[in-house]
Amino acid sequence: MSFESIKKFHSPAAPLEIDCGWIGARLLPAAPYSVCQRSPRSVFGIALARQAGVHAIGGERRRDFAAWPGEWAYAAPEVEIFSESMAGGEYLALHVARDAAEAMPRSGDAAPRRGGRGDRQAVLLAWGLRRLLLAERPDPGRVEQTAALLLARGLALLAQPRRGSGRYPSDRVIHARVLDHIDAALGDPLGLDALAALAGMPPLRFLRSFTGAVGVTPHAYITERRVRRARDLLSASDLTLAAIAADCGFAHQSHLGAAFHARLGLSPGRYRALRGAR
Repeated sequence: MSFESIKKFHSPAAPLEIDCGWIGARLLPAAPYSVCQRSPRSVFGIALARQAGVHAIGGERRRDFAAWPGEWAYAAPEVEIFSESMAGGEYLALHVARDAAEAMPRSGDAAPRRGGRGDRQAVLLAWGLRRLLLAERPDPGRVEQTAALLLARGLALLAQPRRGSGRYPSDRVIHARVLDHIDAALGDPLGLDALAALAGMPPLRFLRSFTGAVGVTPHAYITERRVRRARDLLSASDLTLAAIAADCGFAHQSHLGAAFHARLGLSPGRYRALRGAR
């Protein structure tokens, strides 16, 4: 299917979007925001980073929220969504036409908004779609295909019975400390044993619990956060690539380059050169 339009917003704080007649993929940046909208389309979104703020869904009263990486949400068409954050995290949203898939929930068939967490397949597809959207010359066909795969995974998650909370509420409190520690110590070694000790869990239980909370292993999450910090430094400083690599906890500049290209499809230098065009 050919895309009706390709929209690229040139402000560094604006979203990147590729839209076609049946599905649109939008990458929202890590920036403060305040939105109030009612979409004629279904919206499936997944958080790529932590963020906190205030929201109100479907006319409910406003309440605080704290979204974690790997948390996903589905909103039915015509549901009014208000959301505001003073430090928004990167977020990926799919906007899907009503008749795009027979399995799409209808407004009367589901709650105005449903959510879940920690699905590895959804997180990896979201990372892949982000990589395509950030490309110097996005390929609409590949974007469409990956967005469709992410939508299919979202529909499968919606069809699954809701998971019980189990140990998750108490483990989430523990993992919040771990996530804070990771962000504060990205330049230092961050081994599984030390993180498990911080969580007060045996390493294997910590590995399972952490992966169930955010959808990826601690190592994959740490690499994601290190690349995120490198992106910020590349955009907002004139530090050398070697200095950025050291600050973000990479062993050397080549290690930074390999992780950066694997995650985003660009070299750090090319990303820096393009940052003003985003």
